[in-house]
Parts: sequence; C-alpha cells; structure tokens
Amino acid sequence: LGDYGLTLAPADAVGAGDSGAVITDLDPNGRATERGLRQGDIILQAGGQTVEGPRDVSKANSGAEKAGKKAILLRVKSGDSVRFLALPLGK
Repeated sequence: LGDYGLTLAPADAVGAGDSGAVITDLDPNGRATERGLRQGDIILQAGGQTVEGPRDVSKANSGAEKAGKKAILLRVKSGDSVRFLALPLGK
C-alpha cells in the first residue's frame, strides 16, 4: 500500500500471529505513520472484513474507494491492545 507509505506481510509468515497483515516497513513521513500506525502492528480487519493477509487489505481499500468512501476503518493490534483506526482514502 504505497499510497500510505507502508509495507505488509502475512502475519503468520513472520511469526506475528495466525492471521492478519503485519506492517513490516513504514515511511516515517507517510499517511499511515501520521495516523498512528507503527511497524509490527497487525491489521486484523479492514473495512469490516477479516484480514488473512496483505491482499485482503488491498481489496478492502479498493472496494472502499470504488464505493466513494472517504476513509477505511481498520482494526489493528498493537502489542497487547486492539484498537480501531480510520485511514483516509485518496492521494
């Protein structure tokens, strides 16, 4: 998801959990960083859909853009806490 300045990998591939997409790299000046996402965070849901890997995040993002939404709601695990975060869509 280059538009946001983040790189994702399947959480199970990096030993970060059973499902989800883990943030493996972040642009320190990117929109994801501005919204509070950090390297190692795991995206569990995107747009209300369960995330099994990076492709699910991309599909949810594309679907939200096509539906004309202004943001996509993410459910993110950071350490031992889980929170919701709205990530603005568009450039």
